[in-house]
Amino acid sequence: MKQVLRMAGLALALMSAGFAVQAAEPKIAVVDLGKVMQQVLPPQSVEAKMKSEFGSRVREMQKLESEGQALAAKLKKDESFMSADERTKNQRKLAEMQSDFNLKGQALQEDQRRRFAEEQDKALGKIKSAIDGIAKAEGYDLVLNRQAVIYSASQLDISDKVIQKAGKSN
Repeated sequence: MKQVLRMAGLALALMSAGFAVQAAEPKIAVVDLGKVMQQVLPPQSVEAKMKSEFGSRVREMQKLESEGQALAAKLKKDESFMSADERTKNQRKLAEMQSDFNLKGQALQEDQRRRFAEEQDKALGKIKSAIDGIAKAEGYDLVLNRQAVIYSASQLDISDKVIQKAGKSN
């Protein structure tokens, strides 16, 4: 009988502790990651970095394109006056230029995509660090992406705080 009473007392104590834990409301915030990303990593700055980093390769591609167009125009214009060997030689040269253009173009696009992803990852790291810092400092239990939430009151939005904190780390 004593054991039953002890078990009942223990169960009652655990239940009351559980109710006390449930009574504490979790502190929740939302962050508009799109807005934060636009402010922390503005498209103009990314575009400027990309132009400075890949500008010479883009100019090379433009030069290749204009040379190829000039050769194609020459071939079309002078085709009837060319010998068969000369025509074949120019067609091969044009095909070679086209192949070189395609290969360099693909490599350039891949490098640009990779570099853009690196910039985004760097910005996302700053944003995550800012969110973590704000959440710990202000005691938030949960921070949600605004796009994943159907409704939230404006006082729950900490996007501007995140922008300030992530912007300071630039």
